[in-house]
Amino acid sequence: MNRQLKQRMEQTLSQLPPQYQSELLDFGDFLAAKLQANRTSASCVEDALLLVREMVNTPAKGRLGPPFLDLTGFKLNREEANER
Repeated sequence: MNRQLKQRMEQTLSQLPPQYQSELLDFGDFLAAKLQANRTSASCVEDALLLVREMVNTPAKGRLGPPFLDLTGFKLNREEANER
């Protein structure tokens, strides 16, 4: 954090009554916790994506074979889907 921003924060905080000072600090704690939660959830999403990629790229054990379907020539439109 730069020096100018710290001075501005200190100046603003010193101008507030004690009740509002504590509210401002509580809000800062809230924002820090929210930021940490966002970082945690983003890392969880990345972990989930890695797990899915690993599952798709790992050959299946047993008789089924790898989970891969070749759909290159497949075309389905809404009318055909409704007929089925």
